[in-house]
Amino acid sequence: MAPFNTNQVKYIQAVAGRQQHTTLKAINVNGVLTSGTYPTHPWDAHRVPQTFNLSDPLLLAQFALHEYPHAWDASGVHNNDTLEAADFENVAGTHVGFGENIGELRALDVPCAVELGGATRTHIHARADDEWIPSTVRATPDGFLKSLNLKLRLTLPTNIPVAHPSWSEIEAILKRETGSTTIQSIDYDAYWSPTTANPVASVRDAIKAALDLYARSHPMHTPHYEFRLIMFRNRINTYRATASSNNLDAIRNGVSLLNPAYDLFMGQTGRPRGPLGYRTSPKLDKNLDPNGAPAPYYSGVRWGTDSSGVTGYIDGVIPQAAGDAGHHYTSGEKKFPDGEATLTHRDLMTMPLNKNDYVVMRDVRFFLGQAQGKSHFEDVFDFDFNDPINTADTDLMTSDTLADKNYRWHCVLIGTSNGRDPVHLNYEIRGTTACQSG
Repeated sequence: MAPFNTNQVKYIQAVAGRQQHTTLKAINVNGVLTSGTYPTHPWDAHRVPQTFNLSDPLLLAQFALHEYPHAWDASGVHNNDTLEAADFENVAGTHVGFGENIGELRALDVPCAVELGGATRTHIHARADDEWIPSTVRATPDGFLKSLNLKLRLTLPTNIPVAHPSWSEIEAILKRETGSTTIQSIDYDAYWSPTTANPVASVRDAIKAALDLYARSHPMHTPHYEFRLIMFRNRINTYRATASSNNLDAIRNGVSLLNPAYDLFMGQTGRPRGPLGYRTSPKLDKNLDPNGAPAPYYSGVRWGTDSSGVTGYIDGVIPQAAGDAGHHYTSGEKKFPDGEATLTHRDLMTMPLNKNDYVVMRDVRFFLGQAQGKSHFEDVFDFDFNDPINTADTDLMTSDTLADKNYRWHCVLIGTSNGRDPVHLNYEIRGTTACQSG
Protein backbone atom coordinates (compact mmCIF):
# COMPACT_ATOMS: atom_id res chain seq x y z
CA MET A 1 0.00 0.00 0.00
CA ALA A 2 1.34 3.43 -0.94
CA PRO A 3 1.98 5.90 1.92
CA PHE A 4 -0.49 8.68 2.54
CA ASN A 5 0.27 12.00 0.87
CA THR A 6 0.28 15.32 2.74
CA ASN A 7 -3.37 16.17 2.06
CA GLN A 8 -4.51 12.73 3.16
CA VAL A 9 -2.52 13.02 6.40
CA LYS A 10 -4.11 16.42 7.10
CA TYR A 11 -7.60 14.99 6.48
CA ILE A 12 -7.02 12.05 8.86
CA GLN A 13 -5.67 14.41 11.51
CA ALA A 14 -8.68 16.69 11.15
CA VAL A 15 -11.15 13.80 11.46
CA ALA A 16 -9.30 12.45 14.49
CA GLY A 17 -9.06 15.89 16.02
CA ARG A 18 -5.29 15.60 16.28
CA GLN A 19 -2.38 17.90 15.40
CA GLN A 20 -4.62 20.93 15.04
CA HIS A 21 -2.60 23.33 17.20
CA THR A 22 -0.19 25.53 15.26
CA THR A 23 2.91 26.91 16.97
CA LEU A 24 4.94 29.73 15.46
CA LYS A 25 8.31 30.70 16.96
CA ALA A 26 9.83 34.02 15.79
CA ILE A 27 13.54 34.65 15.24
CA ASN A 28 14.81 38.25 15.29
CA VAL A 29 18.50 39.11 15.19
CA ASN A 30 20.23 42.23 13.88
CA GLY A 31 23.46 44.13 14.25
CA VAL A 32 26.52 45.52 12.48
CA LEU A 33 29.53 43.55 11.27
CA THR A 34 32.92 45.22 10.90
CA SER A 35 36.07 43.87 9.34
CA GLY A 36 38.86 42.89 11.69
CA THR A 37 36.91 43.31 14.94
CA TYR A 38 36.76 39.65 15.99
CA PRO A 39 39.87 39.79 18.25
CA THR A 40 38.55 42.75 20.27
CA HIS A 41 39.10 40.97 23.60
CA PRO A 42 41.63 38.28 24.57
CA TRP A 43 38.83 35.83 25.31
CA ASP A 44 37.57 36.35 21.75
CA ALA A 45 40.89 35.44 20.15
CA HIS A 46 39.51 32.04 19.11
CA ARG A 47 37.56 33.88 16.41
CA VAL A 48 40.68 34.88 14.49
CA PRO A 49 41.45 32.69 11.44
CA GLN A 50 45.02 31.38 11.32
CA THR A 51 45.43 30.56 7.63
CA PHE A 52 43.97 33.76 6.10
CA ASN A 53 45.92 36.84 5.09
CA LEU A 54 44.69 39.59 7.43
CA SER A 55 47.00 42.38 6.24
CA ASP A 56 44.00 44.03 4.55
CA PRO A 57 40.58 44.38 6.21
CA LEU A 58 38.56 41.17 6.08
CA LEU A 59 34.97 40.75 7.24
CA LEU A 60 34.37 37.25 8.53
CA ALA A 61 31.23 36.26 10.44
CA GLN A 62 28.99 33.26 11.08
CA PHE A 63 25.82 32.01 12.70
CA ALA A 64 24.25 28.61 13.37
CA LEU A 65 20.65 27.93 12.40
CA HIS A 66 20.15 26.06 15.66
CA GLU A 67 23.46 25.17 17.28
CA TYR A 68 27.09 24.51 16.40
CA PRO A 69 28.06 20.83 16.42
CA HIS A 70 31.20 19.61 18.14
CA ALA A 71 33.97 17.97 16.16
CA TRP A 72 37.58 16.87 16.20
CA ASP A 73 40.49 19.28 15.90
CA ALA A 74 44.26 18.91 15.59
CA SER A 75 44.61 17.33 19.04
CA GLY A 76 46.68 14.18 19.28
CA VAL A 77 43.76 12.17 20.65
CA HIS A 78 41.79 13.02 17.51
CA ASN A 79 44.62 12.50 15.06
CA ASN A 80 45.59 8.98 16.02
CA ASP A 81 43.96 5.94 14.43
CA THR A 82 42.55 4.50 17.68
CA LEU A 83 38.94 5.28 18.59
CA GLU A 84 38.68 5.89 22.33
CA ALA A 85 36.47 7.64 24.88
CA ALA A 86 38.59 10.81 24.80
CA ASP A 87 37.67 11.25 21.13
CA PHE A 88 34.14 12.13 22.24
CA GLU A 89 34.97 13.90 25.50
CA ASN A 90 37.53 16.41 24.22
CA VAL A 91 35.76 17.79 21.19
CA ALA A 92 35.93 21.35 19.86
CA GLY A 93 33.28 23.82 18.77
CA THR A 94 33.06 24.21 15.00
CA HIS A 95 32.72 28.01 15.29
CA VAL A 96 36.40 28.45 16.21
CA GLY A 97 38.35 30.38 13.57
CA PHE A 98 35.35 31.62 11.62
CA GLY A 99 35.41 35.24 12.80
CA GLU A 100 32.62 37.24 14.43
CA ASN A 101 30.06 34.93 16.00
CA ILE A 102 26.52 36.24 15.45
CA GLY A 103 25.46 33.28 17.56
CA GLU A 104 23.22 30.25 17.64
CA LEU A 105 19.72 31.18 16.49
CA ARG A 106 18.21 28.22 18.39
CA ALA A 107 15.58 27.90 15.66
CA LEU A 108 14.47 24.50 16.97
CA ASP A 109 13.84 25.65 20.55
CA VAL A 110 10.03 25.49 20.78
CA PRO A 111 8.60 25.10 24.32
CA CYS A 112 5.84 22.64 25.14
CA ALA A 113 2.82 23.07 27.45
CA VAL A 114 2.72 20.02 29.76
CA GLU A 115 1.11 19.03 33.03
CA LEU A 116 2.64 20.09 36.33
CA GLY A 117 5.78 18.11 37.09
CA GLY A 118 8.39 19.33 34.61
CA ALA A 119 10.31 22.05 36.41
CA THR A 120 11.88 23.49 33.26
CA ARG A 121 8.82 23.45 31.05
CA THR A 122 5.93 25.77 30.38
CA HIS A 123 2.94 25.08 32.60
CA ILE A 124 -0.62 25.84 31.51
CA HIS A 125 -3.02 25.49 34.43
CA ALA A 126 -6.22 25.70 32.41
CA ARG A 127 -8.31 23.75 29.94
CA ALA A 128 -6.44 21.31 27.78
CA ASP A 129 -8.03 22.25 24.47
CA ASP A 130 -6.02 24.14 21.91
CA GLU A 131 -7.91 27.42 22.25
CA TRP A 132 -6.39 27.91 25.71
CA ILE A 133 -2.81 27.22 24.62
CA PRO A 134 -0.84 30.15 23.18
CA SER A 135 0.55 29.85 19.68
CA THR A 136 4.08 30.30 21.02
CA VAL A 137 4.15 26.85 22.65
CA ARG A 138 3.35 23.32 21.55
CA ALA A 139 0.19 21.72 22.92
CA THR A 140 1.63 18.21 23.30
CA PRO A 141 5.06 16.55 23.15
CA ASP A 142 4.10 14.67 19.99
CA GLY A 143 3.54 16.55 16.79
CA PHE A 144 5.33 17.71 13.67
CA LEU A 145 8.19 20.05 12.95
CA LYS A 146 6.68 21.58 9.84
CA SER A 147 9.00 24.22 8.46
CA LEU A 148 11.47 27.02 8.99
CA ASN A 149 11.51 30.20 6.93
CA LEU A 150 14.56 32.44 7.28
CA LYS A 151 15.06 35.85 5.68
CA LEU A 152 18.48 37.49 5.59
CA ARG A 153 18.98 41.14 4.64
CA LEU A 154 22.43 42.72 4.36
CA THR A 155 22.92 46.46 3.78
CA LEU A 156 25.85 48.84 3.57
CA PRO A 157 25.72 51.60 6.21
CA THR A 158 25.32 55.13 4.90
CA ASN A 159 28.42 56.40 6.70
CA ILE A 160 31.08 53.82 5.87
CA PRO A 161 34.55 55.14 6.71
CA VAL A 162 36.92 54.99 3.75
CA ALA A 163 40.66 54.55 4.14
CA HIS A 164 42.31 57.66 2.67
CA PRO A 165 45.62 57.49 0.79
CA SER A 166 48.82 57.62 2.78
CA TRP A 167 50.75 60.88 3.08
CA SER A 168 53.63 59.50 1.00
CA GLU A 169 51.26 58.94 -1.95
CA ILE A 170 49.73 62.41 -1.73
CA GLU A 171 53.10 64.10 -1.08
CA ALA A 172 54.44 62.73 -4.36
CA ILE A 173 51.47 64.16 -6.27
CA LEU A 174 51.81 67.57 -4.56
CA LYS A 175 55.49 67.82 -5.43
CA ARG A 176 54.92 66.68 -9.00
CA GLU A 177 51.95 68.96 -9.76
CA THR A 178 52.71 72.07 -7.67
CA GLY A 179 56.33 71.75 -6.66
CA SER A 180 55.21 72.57 -3.14
CA THR A 181 57.39 71.49 -0.26
CA THR A 182 55.67 73.63 2.38
CA ILE A 183 52.70 71.32 2.94
CA GLN A 184 53.62 68.78 5.60
CA SER A 185 52.14 65.53 6.92
CA ILE A 186 50.68 67.42 9.90
CA ASP A 187 48.59 69.48 7.46
CA TYR A 188 47.40 66.30 5.77
CA ASP A 189 46.43 64.73 9.11
CA ALA A 190 44.57 67.91 10.06
CA TYR A 191 42.67 67.78 6.75
CA TRP A 192 41.16 64.42 7.74
CA SER A 193 40.79 65.04 11.46
CA PRO A 194 37.23 65.76 12.69
CA THR A 195 38.56 67.64 15.73
CA THR A 196 41.72 69.45 14.57
CA ALA A 197 41.29 72.83 12.84
CA ASN A 198 41.56 72.52 9.07
CA PRO A 199 44.63 74.02 7.35
CA VAL A 200 44.36 77.35 5.57
CA ALA A 201 42.31 77.49 2.38
CA SER A 202 45.28 77.37 -0.03
CA VAL A 203 46.70 74.27 1.66
CA ARG A 204 43.28 72.66 1.88
CA ASP A 205 42.61 73.27 -1.82
CA ALA A 206 45.99 71.85 -2.81
CA ILE A 207 45.38 68.69 -0.80
CA LYS A 208 41.89 68.33 -2.28
CA ALA A 209 43.29 68.70 -5.82
CA ALA A 210 45.91 66.03 -5.10
CA LEU A 211 43.21 63.69 -3.74
CA ASP A 212 41.16 64.21 -6.89
CA LEU A 213 44.15 63.27 -9.03
CA TYR A 214 44.74 60.21 -6.89
CA ALA A 215 41.07 59.17 -7.20
CA ARG A 216 41.15 59.47 -10.98
CA SER A 217 44.17 57.21 -11.05
CA HIS A 218 42.26 54.54 -9.09
CA PRO A 219 40.39 52.25 -11.52
CA MET A 220 37.32 51.83 -9.28
CA HIS A 221 37.29 55.32 -7.69
CA THR A 222 35.37 53.79 -4.77
CA PRO A 223 35.93 50.65 -2.68
CA HIS A 224 34.97 47.45 -4.49
CA TYR A 225 32.91 45.71 -1.81
CA GLU A 226 32.67 41.98 -2.49
CA PHE A 227 30.93 39.38 -0.32
CA ARG A 228 30.37 35.63 -0.21
CA LEU A 229 27.58 33.86 1.67
CA ILE A 230 27.82 30.11 2.39
CA MET A 231 25.04 28.07 4.01
CA PHE A 232 26.13 24.48 4.63
CA ARG A 233 25.89 21.44 6.89
CA ASN A 234 27.62 18.11 7.25
CA ARG A 235 26.35 15.37 4.93
CA ILE A 236 25.49 13.07 7.81
CA ASN A 237 24.32 13.62 11.36
CA THR A 238 26.62 15.54 13.68
CA TYR A 239 27.51 15.46 17.36
CA ARG A 240 26.81 17.85 20.22
CA ALA A 241 28.54 17.16 23.54
CA THR A 242 25.60 18.05 25.80
CA ALA A 243 23.25 15.93 27.84
CA SER A 244 20.25 16.90 25.72
CA SER A 245 21.29 15.87 22.25
CA ASN A 246 20.91 12.08 21.99
CA ASN A 247 24.66 11.58 22.23
CA LEU A 248 24.71 7.84 22.81
CA ASP A 249 22.15 7.12 20.12
CA ALA A 250 23.94 9.45 17.73
CA ILE A 251 27.27 7.76 18.32
CA ARG A 252 25.81 4.28 17.91
CA ASN A 253 24.05 5.28 14.70
CA GLY A 254 27.14 6.95 13.32
CA VAL A 255 28.01 10.64 13.40
CA SER A 256 30.41 12.88 11.53
CA LEU A 257 33.10 14.61 13.56
CA LEU A 258 34.56 16.52 10.63
CA ASN A 259 35.46 20.12 11.43
CA PRO A 260 34.89 22.79 8.74
CA ALA A 261 37.65 24.86 10.35
CA TYR A 262 40.05 22.43 8.65
CA ASP A 263 38.17 21.15 5.61
CA LEU A 264 35.34 23.43 4.38
CA PHE A 265 37.27 24.61 1.31
CA MET A 266 39.21 22.66 -1.30
CA GLY A 267 42.86 23.63 -1.75
CA GLN A 268 44.87 23.76 -4.96
CA THR A 269 46.55 20.40 -4.38
CA GLY A 270 43.42 18.37 -3.68
CA ARG A 271 43.43 18.63 0.10
CA PRO A 272 40.59 20.22 2.10
CA ARG A 273 41.48 23.46 3.91
CA GLY A 274 39.97 25.80 6.49
CA PRO A 275 40.78 28.78 8.73
CA LEU A 276 42.77 26.66 11.23
CA GLY A 277 44.64 24.25 8.97
CA TYR A 278 44.04 21.43 6.52
CA ARG A 279 43.22 17.74 6.32
CA THR A 280 45.74 15.30 4.92
CA SER A 281 44.80 12.91 2.16
CA PRO A 282 45.29 9.12 2.40
CA LYS A 283 46.07 9.03 -1.33
CA LEU A 284 48.22 12.15 -1.69
CA ASP A 285 50.14 12.00 1.61
CA LYS A 286 51.42 8.43 1.70
CA ASN A 287 54.93 9.79 2.16
CA LEU A 288 53.96 11.07 5.62
CA ASP A 289 53.66 7.54 6.98
CA PRO A 290 56.24 4.81 6.37
CA ASN A 291 53.54 2.16 6.61
CA GLY A 292 51.54 3.49 3.64
CA ALA A 293 48.32 5.45 3.42
CA PRO A 294 47.52 6.90 6.88
CA ALA A 295 44.08 7.75 8.14
CA PRO A 296 43.33 11.44 7.44
CA TYR A 297 44.35 13.80 10.22
CA TYR A 298 44.10 17.53 10.86
CA SER A 299 47.29 19.58 10.57
CA GLY A 300 47.42 23.15 11.84
CA VAL A 301 46.53 24.82 15.11
CA ARG A 302 43.83 24.29 17.70
CA TRP A 303 42.31 26.31 20.54
CA GLY A 304 43.27 25.01 23.95
CA THR A 305 45.28 25.40 27.11
CA ASP A 306 48.98 24.56 27.03
CA SER A 307 51.12 22.97 29.73
CA SER A 308 51.76 26.39 31.27
CA GLY A 309 48.07 27.05 31.73
CA VAL A 310 47.89 29.65 28.95
CA THR A 311 44.77 29.47 26.78
CA GLY A 312 45.09 30.33 23.11
CA TYR A 313 46.03 28.85 19.76
CA ILE A 314 48.58 26.06 20.06
CA ASP A 315 50.15 23.73 17.54
CA GLY A 316 48.30 20.57 16.73
CA VAL A 317 49.86 17.18 17.41
CA ILE A 318 50.65 14.46 14.88
CA PRO A 319 51.17 11.12 16.69
CA GLN A 320 54.10 9.17 15.28
CA ALA A 321 54.93 5.51 15.44
CA ALA A 322 58.25 4.42 16.88
CA GLY A 323 61.07 5.33 14.53
CA ASP A 324 58.70 7.19 12.20
CA ALA A 325 60.73 9.78 10.33
CA GLY A 326 58.26 10.18 7.49
CA HIS A 327 56.39 13.15 8.93
CA HIS A 328 59.52 15.32 9.26
CA TYR A 329 57.82 17.11 12.16
CA THR A 330 56.21 16.08 15.40
CA SER A 331 53.63 18.84 15.81
CA GLY A 332 50.96 20.03 13.41
CA GLU A 333 52.34 23.49 12.86
CA LYS A 334 51.91 23.13 9.09
CA LYS A 335 48.86 25.25 8.36
CA PHE A 336 48.65 24.47 4.65
CA PRO A 337 49.95 21.76 2.33
CA ASP A 338 53.31 21.96 0.62
CA GLY A 339 53.07 24.07 -2.51
CA GLU A 340 50.12 26.13 -1.26
CA ALA A 341 50.10 29.43 0.60
CA THR A 342 48.14 31.56 3.06
CA LEU A 343 44.63 32.21 1.73
CA THR A 344 44.08 35.74 0.44
CA HIS A 345 40.77 37.58 0.18
CA ARG A 346 40.64 36.72 -3.51
CA ASP A 347 41.10 33.02 -2.70
CA LEU A 348 38.24 33.10 -0.22
CA MET A 349 35.89 34.65 -2.75
CA THR A 350 36.43 32.05 -5.46
CA MET A 351 37.90 28.83 -4.08
CA PRO A 352 35.63 25.75 -4.34
CA LEU A 353 33.96 24.15 -1.35
CA ASN A 354 34.39 20.60 -0.09
CA LYS A 355 31.12 19.15 -1.38
CA ASN A 356 32.27 15.60 -0.74
CA ASP A 357 31.70 16.05 2.99
CA TYR A 358 29.30 19.00 3.19
CA VAL A 359 25.88 19.77 1.74
CA VAL A 360 25.88 23.33 0.42
CA MET A 361 22.44 24.96 0.32
CA ARG A 362 23.74 28.34 -0.78
CA ASP A 363 27.06 29.61 -2.08
CA VAL A 364 26.54 33.06 -3.55
CA ARG A 365 28.91 35.92 -4.27
CA PHE A 366 27.56 39.47 -4.49
CA PHE A 367 28.81 43.04 -4.79
CA LEU A 368 27.65 46.19 -3.02
CA GLY A 369 28.58 49.83 -3.27
CA GLN A 370 28.28 52.92 -5.42
CA ALA A 371 30.13 51.37 -8.35
CA GLN A 372 27.62 48.50 -8.46
CA GLY A 373 24.58 50.72 -7.84
CA LYS A 374 23.44 48.41 -5.07
CA SER A 375 23.35 48.94 -1.33
CA HIS A 376 21.65 45.77 -0.07
CA PHE A 377 21.36 42.01 -0.57
CA GLU A 378 18.46 39.77 0.42
CA ASP A 379 18.04 36.00 0.51
CA VAL A 380 15.40 33.58 1.75
CA PHE A 381 16.00 30.07 3.10
CA ASP A 382 13.01 27.71 3.19
CA PHE A 383 13.28 24.44 5.08
CA ASP A 384 10.24 22.20 4.58
CA PHE A 385 10.84 19.57 7.25
CA ASN A 386 7.46 17.87 7.90
CA ASP A 387 9.19 15.60 10.41
CA PRO A 388 7.47 13.97 13.41
CA ILE A 389 8.63 15.01 16.88
CA ASN A 390 8.04 13.47 20.30
CA THR A 391 9.64 15.40 23.15
CA ALA A 392 8.43 17.63 25.97
CA ASP A 393 11.79 19.40 26.04
CA THR A 394 12.11 22.86 24.53
CA ASP A 395 14.98 21.67 22.34
CA LEU A 396 13.38 19.67 19.54
CA MET A 397 16.73 18.04 18.85
CA THR A 398 16.12 15.85 21.90
CA SER A 399 13.38 14.01 20.00
CA ASP A 400 14.65 10.58 18.93
CA THR A 401 12.58 10.95 15.75
CA LEU A 402 15.04 13.61 14.54
CA ALA A 403 18.16 11.55 15.20
CA ASP A 404 18.56 10.36 11.61
CA LYS A 405 18.84 13.80 9.98
CA ASN A 406 21.22 16.72 10.36
CA TYR A 407 19.53 20.00 11.29
CA ARG A 408 22.70 21.86 12.27
CA TRP A 409 23.09 24.31 9.40
CA HIS A 410 26.04 26.69 9.53
CA CYS A 411 26.24 30.06 7.69
CA VAL A 412 29.52 31.87 6.97
CA LEU A 413 29.77 35.41 5.58
CA ILE A 414 32.99 36.75 4.05
CA GLY A 415 33.55 40.32 2.87
CA THR A 416 36.35 42.48 1.48
CA SER A 417 36.79 45.94 -0.05
CA ASN A 418 39.59 44.56 -2.22
CA GLY A 419 41.86 47.17 -0.69
CA ARG A 420 42.65 48.92 2.57
CA ASP A 421 39.17 50.28 3.21
CA PRO A 422 37.34 48.74 6.17
CA VAL A 423 34.16 46.74 5.54
CA HIS A 424 30.96 47.50 7.47
CA LEU A 425 27.72 45.59 6.97
CA ASN A 426 24.32 45.79 8.66
CA TYR A 427 22.52 42.47 9.02
CA GLU A 428 18.93 41.56 9.83
CA ILE A 429 17.79 37.97 10.31
CA ARG A 430 14.06 37.25 10.54
CA GLY A 431 12.68 33.75 10.79
CA THR A 432 9.66 31.65 11.72
CA THR A 433 9.65 28.05 12.92
CA ALA A 434 6.31 26.30 12.48
CA CYS A 435 5.14 23.22 14.42
CA GLN A 436 1.85 21.32 14.77
CA SER A 437 0.69 19.45 17.85
CA GLY A 438 -2.38 18.80 19.92
